[in-house]
Amino acid sequence: MEKSALPYLEWEILREPITISEVDDRTELPKGKKKIEIHRDEDYNLRATLYFKDSAFEGHLRQTSAVAGSFAEKFDIQGSYSDSVLYTLESCLIGDMAHQIQEGQESLDTVTLDLQGLKMKHKNEEEGTHLIEWYVNGPEDYVFCRVTNRKVMSSFFRERFASKEDKIDSIEIKRDAWSGGVDFLIVKTCDFQFLIVKVPKGIGPSWSSNIGIEYRKSWGRIPDMQEREKIEELCSFIFGRHLLSVGYTVYDQNENIVEGYAINPWGKEARSFCSKQYDMPPIRISNSERGKAEDVINQLLPAYYKMREPLCLKEALWNYWISRGMPIGTNLPVLAAALESIINGWFKYTKSKSQGVFMKKEEFEALLEEEIKTIRGKLEGKPNGDEIIEKILKAYEFGIMQRYRVFFEEINLTIDEHEWSAINKRHEFVHGRILFNKANWEEVTQHARSFETLLHKVLLKLLGYSGTFIDRSVIGWKDKQLS
Repeated sequence: MEKSALPYLEWEILREPITISEVDDRTELPKGKKKIEIHRDEDYNLRATLYFKDSAFEGHLRQTSAVAGSFAEKFDIQGSYSDSVLYTLESCLIGDMAHQIQEGQESLDTVTLDLQGLKMKHKNEEEGTHLIEWYVNGPEDYVFCRVTNRKVMSSFFRERFASKEDKIDSIEIKRDAWSGGVDFLIVKTCDFQFLIVKVPKGIGPSWSSNIGIEYRKSWGRIPDMQEREKIEELCSFIFGRHLLSVGYTVYDQNENIVEGYAINPWGKEARSFCSKQYDMPPIRISNSERGKAEDVINQLLPAYYKMREPLCLKEALWNYWISRGMPIGTNLPVLAAALESIINGWFKYTKSKSQGVFMKKEEFEALLEEEIKTIRGKLEGKPNGDEIIEKILKAYEFGIMQRYRVFFEEINLTIDEHEWSAINKRHEFVHGRILFNKANWEEVTQHARSFETLLHKVLLKLLGYSGTFIDRSVIGWKDKQLS
């Protein structure tokens, strides 16, 4: 840990294990006095142990255990520490009985607790003035462009007296710990501003590059959780790394903690995920382009806010990050699902010229009214008759390849032969036409890179970006102009 940093200001509330000494009673828990200890495991997931003395509780657990294949009902647990801090363990389930421990003169039983989140609320009269959302799997140092200086001042003072009035020795030593470096970005958008800050080394898990996104009321306002999620999604895309939230901390104007929240990172295996991930930004944001990430986030965030819901961008990026962890080739259908969710949103919710159809449904059905009646009569009561009629009634809609073509035309995006080949290859994996022992895996890898590049181009184009992008479909991963 850097001596020039204060950990409670630079990282989340579960830096160290937390003990909840007073736990409220409820029917799902053992009776009597109990306490809970919570920590993070090596994958940074929440782990909790309940300590208690209730000999009848194990029998109660057996009686109330869930039936195999069913879903147990989750519950919240309330607790406190020294009447100054209130805790809520969210969406809990009782786990396995563990061993007994000796504490003082008495033996205590233990049971594990599964939980999805831990909220901590300090009892004070001050309101929160700023909030920092914490993430593992942050980007490399090269994305940052602004400087922070940290300084911790300390002193040592000693006096010696031969008698009450006779001082024979006095020492005063002052030492300062200082550090500085390029480690944050500023984003000004809409009606507020926020910082993306690198967490100092030695704070947070060592296997991850950790960051915080800081919001202050004095910078406009503190956005709610749904809005912060949008910011997280776009920043992840621009950084080329999936930011994994582990919680947030709210501070007052004197930098005291008002509220803290801790959650499990996405995927449950954050350590493995972070070590396997590598930066794959859609545009060049390396040292030679210092400040580029800041500029692009500033430029694209308003458009992302506007288009996220109608174009299903959250769902598209969700599939995109899942595909990044999959074997090459098998990730093609998931990449296609990401792009097709955007295409579906485009035809359904925007002012698309075609709306994804050759003609309106009403016009089509009126045109073929007599033919449809005849077909219904012939197929009535026959196997698959309803399915055949349903297909006929949907003949006015574009097929999948036509949807791709018209979508690219309507957003005015040029698609090259590598990208069309990747789209076609996607069909082979979706419909099981690939024989793994006969596949050309170098070609499949090229298709996967082309599809990733295509998805990058589509997102950048829709968000109004007009600069260069990284083309990973060609050797050397060259920069090209987004036409």
